[in-house]
Amino acid sequence: MNCLTRIRQRYPMLAASDKKLADFILAQPDQTRHLSSQQLAGEAGVSQSSVVKFAQKMGFKGFPALKLALSEA
Repeated sequence: MNCLTRIRQRYPMLAASDKKLADFILAQPDQTRHLSSQQLAGEAGVSQSSVVKFAQKMGFKGFPALKLALSEA
């Protein structure tokens, strides 16, 4: 399943901080794959640990795996 599709499908069940991340990623997937977890956290207005946890909630081992999936989307 495409990474962006996975995020869209799980969006209604996400917590507020996760929705901030999802909104940013869905709006700017190309930019997201070039950011570090700390940079993404700053852009989305969440903590760095929220970025890692979000990636895991989406079924990835961590943020690097999410970025890889975005580059393949």
